[in-house]
Amino acid sequence: MKFKHLFEPINIEGFLLKNRITMSAMPTGFSCTNGFVSKKMVSYYAKRAKGGVSLIVVEGAAVEDKGKIYLSQLMASSETYLSGLNELAEGITKSGAFAVLQLQHGGRLAMGSNPMSASDVSFTCPCTRRDIVPTSMTGDDINATITSFTNAAVLAKKAGFHMIEINGGYGHLLSQFLSPRTNKRSDNYGGSLEGRMKLSLDIIESIKGKLGDSLPIGYQLMADELLPDGFSIDDAKVFAKRLEDCGIAYITVTSGTPESFFNGDGLFAMRSPEGGTSQISRDIKREVTIPVFATGKITNVQMVEDILASESADALALDRPLFCDPDVPVKARSERISDIIECVSCANCNDRVMKGMGADCTVNPKVGRESEEIGTGSSVKKKVLIAGSGPGGIMAALTASERGHDVTLLEKGPKLGGHLKAAPKAPGKKSWITFLDYLQNQLKESNVDVRMECGLTEEYLKDNLPDVLVIGTGVKLKKITVPVSEGREVDGPGAVLFGKKEPGENNVVIGAGFIGSEIAECIAEKGKKATLVEKLPSLAQDMDLVNRTILLRKLDEYGVQFCLNSKLVEITKDEVIIEDSTGKRVEIKADLVVNASGFNPANDFYPKAKDMVNEVHLIGDAKIPRNIHDAVHEGYQIGLNI
Repeated sequence: MKFKHLFEPINIEGFLLKNRITMSAMPTGFSCTNGFVSKKMVSYYAKRAKGGVSLIVVEGAAVEDKGKIYLSQLMASSETYLSGLNELAEGITKSGAFAVLQLQHGGRLAMGSNPMSASDVSFTCPCTRRDIVPTSMTGDDINATITSFTNAAVLAKKAGFHMIEINGGYGHLLSQFLSPRTNKRSDNYGGSLEGRMKLSLDIIESIKGKLGDSLPIGYQLMADELLPDGFSIDDAKVFAKRLEDCGIAYITVTSGTPESFFNGDGLFAMRSPEGGTSQISRDIKREVTIPVFATGKITNVQMVEDILASESADALALDRPLFCDPDVPVKARSERISDIIECVSCANCNDRVMKGMGADCTVNPKVGRESEEIGTGSSVKKKVLIAGSGPGGIMAALTASERGHDVTLLEKGPKLGGHLKAAPKAPGKKSWITFLDYLQNQLKESNVDVRMECGLTEEYLKDNLPDVLVIGTGVKLKKITVPVSEGREVDGPGAVLFGKKEPGENNVVIGAGFIGSEIAECIAEKGKKATLVEKLPSLAQDMDLVNRTILLRKLDEYGVQFCLNSKLVEITKDEVIIEDSTGKRVEIKADLVVNASGFNPANDFYPKAKDMVNEVHLIGDAKIPRNIHDAVHEGYQIGLNI
């Protein structure tokens, strides 16, 4: 077997896991807004269990209302939630995995205007940008929190969960007590490491006192805060030993907090290093004899196998890889590696939850729709023609073909992918290559008839008249509408991304959405001066929060200049002339000018097509210029609707 370490069983306090792939807690926002389990949530987790994962840690359930982090967070604060939690546990168990409920308290990250924490250390939340001054917890508050965790553990056992996991990571309450950055207390719960460990240890002792050894307890440990003067790996080693002494069944090693994530040091951004916490989990593993799980940015099964083979961890706690593709274990066992949908770390899933929406997946539109009654076959086979092989066009073709239609996909160029080909060229975005490779592999294995260097024309349509025509022909660059000196070239983003043009000493990028901002970084990382001209008051507003924050920091490090709230006036032979936010005329030297001001749909053939074909659909950027996520999801839905 290719992945022999991955499929070795492992015993956790009498529970024999069939393989070393577990699913770690990841917020989805799939519960109801009042914290009850939804049908959508049950179906989502059951699908992952059916996909072959050995153990599933359900996303953090808040143990009390004042610990709730987001509106649609799962709750485990009273018997009111028992029925739904039981349905969830049974759904996982009947589908083949052990069910674990993570218990969580957000502390200063909790919702509301007066959150609690170890101390009243103020900070600016990187997710919401709001300034927070938490209330320092009193002795009564601490006792009440210990009781809340204990009652939630009892509830989990009643609901049928095999184990619980205590959330002590990612900057939540228990890690706030552990960290000397956030714990400035002078009582028994602060000061030395012994004091800062006390809340976690008291919670474990209280649960054990109530339930004995009947419910194994895992602990999600922030082994390194990744911030100056924060909780360190040396402290984590000591704490891990104490956790083992207290009877913890396993430790899941995490690192970082929202503060460090937005510095680019976290686990999940596109620029985060591969391998997750495998290095520090090795350090923790050397200190204890209980199983240690690594987590973080571990994006492919070969990486999982290598981590296990190197004895850096006893098992892997994967979240986004299983969010993207619930069948990773099944596909790995049968060595169908090219069929695995790998996470690209775009952070769309997390971004949606932070904005109060349920998570979905950019690269797998089926995620979050597991409960829908979606037919796999069409009652009437149709001849479907799809023009354009961008992500939307390919997804529409694959979906329609899978449902039994006769599908032809046209691509006017020599390569598949549309504008997806440009995405991996941007700084920190090489992971998009894996999605493009996946789509191309799926096309090869499908019954889709792919015609390369064959564009959609009136003649072709007359000769190959379909029942349904899908137009996904992408975009065309918006034209510059101000005067441009004769002979002055204004290039599009592709000139820089694909290396067709080398930047000069002074370069101006017109438009500071995510594309323009990334072009500016491409220029600046080569040591050349880049200036962004933008009519809006901010940069890259069309990006997710985490990757945007990291990009803005990079632009600042490289010294990229911003001209915001500025109006483009003229492009001369040597300069770009603007009117700045004060109304002042400013002349900017420009050896290279890049137009990243936006795109228009490339759908000129649409009116004529409607006169020739009964059913015509526009998808992706050919409908409205947006992003890869929207193209993929729209293509999938069109494929279902045909």
